[in-house]
Formats: sequence, structure tokens, C-alpha cells
Amino acid sequence: MAGMSLAARARLGGLRRVELYGNPGTPEGRSKGGRKTISYLHQNPNLAREVGFIIRKEIECPVRCAELAELIGVILGDGGLPGNHQLTISLNSKTDKEYLVFLGKILRKLFSVNYHIHPRKNCNGADIVVSSSNLVDFLLKQGLTAGNKVKNQVDIPNWINKRFEYQKSCVRGLVDTDGSFYRHRYNSNGKNYEYLKLCFTNCSRPLLNSVWRILKKFNFEAYLHGDQVFIYSRQGIKRYFEEIGSHNPKHLNKIRKFLAN
Repeated sequence: MAGMSLAARARLGGLRRVELYGNPGTPEGRSKGGRKTISYLHQNPNLAREVGFIIRKEIECPVRCAELAELIGVILGDGGLPGNHQLTISLNSKTDKEYLVFLGKILRKLFSVNYHIHPRKNCNGADIVVSSSNLVDFLLKQGLTAGNKVKNQVDIPNWINKRFEYQKSCVRGLVDTDGSFYRHRYNSNGKNYEYLKLCFTNCSRPLLNSVWRILKKFNFEAYLHGDQVFIYSRQGIKRYFEEIGSHNPKHLNKIRKFLAN
């Protein structure tokens, strides 16, 4: 470029810029330039923060597996996607304290994301919150629906129903969040009796029917009444504990104490 005039050099620089970023005077050029800028800022996050540019958090996108199916069950139970950039899971900060820790580990293992636990004021509720548009996009692709779950009448995603292992894991997540185990006591002919009940409650009819069908598929004596699915028998509870199980210590402790007695 020796001997070239300043104007000639500027012209060559301009042509090179158009080659790299497109003509800034056209929509295509502006789009190409924008993509280049975004790519550059993604590679330089500190600069992006300095100029006030918001970068989507990168996440791991796991393959479909039993742990992901269980998390889907948890979200269908006590979780939700209230918007396009946030996942929330609502639990009891006291009775589900250990379970909150378990779910946090699962989120980190599957997606390599950080989470926050926000206690609710004037009650024992707490929300696990993950803010990530990429995570929400991924979960939507797995069959979840954003917004009100009852209004949308959500159901278990089709890919989970294609494998028994995934079905069991999803039901585990659902029962660990929207299920309960409690002692039912009654008197007959002057004698007192009691037995443990499993009760899953949900206001989405498709989801309720799916849980009932899956339990029946695995030969559980499950009963569907209104917005609840029940397993009554001691043997049924024992089988559920052995074959499907629970990761919620609140449920595990109840089952173990009852079976021990």
C-alpha cells in the first residue's frame, strides 16, 4: 500500500469493512454487522457488561435421560415457566429443605446453571429461581408449556412416555412435589385400624390421567377420584417405595417409619 493516497487507502478500508460486515446502508448489512457485534461481545463479556449489553447465559443442553424426566415431573408438579426467561419451583422451606438442596444439585448437574432460593414473606414457602432464557427455550423444546399449567391443562411430554424408565422418573418427580403420604385411621367393629395412603393431587386432567395410567401400567392398584390419584394398600405403598422411590426426605421418612411399624 506504499505510495497510495490517503483517499485510496480509505476506499480499500471501506470495501474491506463492507466485505466483513455488509453494507451498513442495507437491512442485510445492518443484520450482518449486528451478528458480528453480538459475537464479539459474547467473546468479551466484560466489555459487554461495560456497555450495558445483556448476554444470554450459556447452559449445558443434556440429552434426554431419567434425571431430566424426573425434573420435568418436578416442574409439572410444583414448578413453572412464568415467562420467557425464568424457571421457578415452589416448595416448603421447612419440610422440603433437604429436597431443595437435591433439586439445586440436579439443576447444576444437568444444565451447569446457578440458582437462587427466595423465601416468601409471612409463610414457609420458598422458590427455587433460575433466570436463563436458554434454559426456558430448552425446556419448551422438551414439551413443557409456559404460563398457567391449569389453564393450559398440561400433560407429560410424549418422549417420556416412550420409555418405562422415564415414566417412573417423571412420576417420582410429580409425587415428590404434588404428592403426599399420610396415615388414614378408622374404626370397625370396635377395633382401630390405620394404613398409609399415597395421594397425588393436580388440577390438570390430562396430567392426572397420565399418572393414573402409568401406575396402572406398572400393576399398582391405583384409583382415580376427582382431582386425585390414590394408592391405598400397604403392599402398594411398599412396592411404590421399592420400584419408583422418592428423592424427597420428607416422604422417605414417613414411608420408612410406617413400614417399620
